[in-house]
Amino acid sequence: MNEDNRIGLLALAFIVLAVAVCIIVFALDGCKIDPIWDFDEIPELGIQTVQDAMSWVAHEIRYVSDDIHYPADEYWQSPAQTYVWRSGDCEDYCILALYLIHRDVGIDGKMCVGMCYGGMHGWVYVDGHFWEPQTARMVDNNPEYTSPAVMLDYAEVMERATTTHKAIADE
Repeated sequence: MNEDNRIGLLALAFIVLAVAVCIIVFALDGCKIDPIWDFDEIPELGIQTVQDAMSWVAHEIRYVSDDIHYPADEYWQSPAQTYVWRSGDCEDYCILALYLIHRDVGIDGKMCVGMCYGGMHGWVYVDGHFWEPQTARMVDNNPEYTSPAVMLDYAEVMERATTTHKAIADE
């Protein structure tokens, strides 16, 4: 086989590979699977219910303010960062809980942000209920939790936590 034939075959192989990648990307997009939000660092944890996810997060993650990890006032960690470090602040609890609920239970929840007991706070709304992820308690009957200023859907929370790491207040 001469040099020209090898170059031609190499070019053809490259084109076939590029087409295959495009097909895979379009297939994943059509299936609503976003590989950016698939965190291999987080193994299966035996979570089957919303309560399981909330309990796991409440018991395994410890509260640490953002200024311990980052110089920024507010930094939204990815679910993987919170899982690996086993620490974060209120929105980091929410982000990890929402990810686990999405992945293991198959429900997309929302992150609530608003005033709670005199300060800005984050909590979770999923399947018709408000949850405090730091205690794993349903807080539907607590007026401090039932009127969030903002509710962000799962996709927006993951986008912020994996790309800009920006809190709402930073915009």
